[in-house]
Amino acid sequence: MIQTLELWCSGFTIPNVLFALCLNLLSSIVFIFLLLYIMKPNIKIVPLISRQDNPFDGQSTIVHAFKIINKSFFGAYDVEVIANYYTIKQANDGIVHRLYEKLPLKTNKVSYIKRFIPFKKKYGDNCAQFFTDEDLSHVVKNNKYVRFQVTARHSVTGLSNIQTFEFVNHTYIKNGFFVAGNSEKIQEN
Repeated sequence: MIQTLELWCSGFTIPNVLFALCLNLLSSIVFIFLLLYIMKPNIKIVPLISRQDNPFDGQSTIVHAFKIINKSFFGAYDVEVIANYYTIKQANDGIVHRLYEKLPLKTNKVSYIKRFIPFKKKYGDNCAQFFTDEDLSHVVKNNKYVRFQVTARHSVTGLSNIQTFEFVNHTYIKNGFFVAGNSEKIQEN
């Protein structure tokens, strides 16, 4: 028994202990970063704006719609979107300033968006659209740009993620409705 203990303890040399400690530390760091990367919400902002008839009022008023898709394998909680106009001004010293102005949305918060289910073609519960009454077609042509930002929390870990997309010219705006589900296309009227 004493020989077995001595044989076991002989493996604990300083280089072996340092190597094992460094290896364990490195594997822990890789595991944590991998876990944090997988467990953050993966929200995709569709890089188009839909210009369409208002689907809520039954009249022919025009609205513009933004679409987001939850690409995570887990649901997203506390989804909040912010839309802003911004202009770019250059100061005398050459520094560029961005001046922001709020773009009003009909709603900017959703409590929960379901998870992404791969290989399920007729599924769209992981998508959401946000509407504004503002005439973005006219505004974006007049040296104003639109910045759309989504903040969401992971349903299991509570980790947050922020995605941003900037619509910098009028070619992002298309007439028609977003195709239902995970599609990023707009179907013309």
